[in-house]
Amino acid sequence: MIWIELDKTSAEPVSLAEAKAFLRLDRDDEDALVATCLKAARQAVEAETGLVLTERRVRIAFEPDPASAVLAIRRRPIRSVLEAIGFDERGTAAPLDPASFRLEAKSFGAHLILPPGLAGRAPNGVEVEVRAGQRAEDVPEALKLAILRLAAAAFETRGTVGPALQPAFMPPLARALIAPFRAPRL
Repeated sequence: MIWIELDKTSAEPVSLAEAKAFLRLDRDDEDALVATCLKAARQAVEAETGLVLTERRVRIAFEPDPASAVLAIRRRPIRSVLEAIGFDERGTAAPLDPASFRLEAKSFGAHLILPPGLAGRAPNGVEVEVRAGQRAEDVPEALKLAILRLAAAAFETRGTVGPALQPAFMPPLARALIAPFRAPRL
């Protein structure tokens, strides 16, 4: 399964103004850097928890399994199926009815229930567009604080670690704030 982010429709869970207040920054000359640190921190929290912390459209590409009509999605929340496309033997795209796909919310993800016989109709794969994520006001305060702590750590290490490698480390308090939201791993 491949997760492709198409767009983001809601605000970040932590605003630039909140981050600047947390960092005690009064100047505006480093706003772009702080915004980059916030985005990287949110992405790190999402990777640790499996939560999608901003509302967005996502394309999920996968090969349907003839033996199973269920696709387990490890990220949450998945709100709705918007579009679906199947690819035949020659790779030709054909629209599929999005209403024929069903979502079941699970504690640590979702199950996408596939329509019967999908593997035979789309042997070269399926792409399903879904609406995923939470509104900024629904993100737990503990995760917002973890994002702030991670962004602060990234901002503080900006001279030694490049922006592409941020956040360079996870402060112990951020790790503790994230821990209750982690999906169990076997």
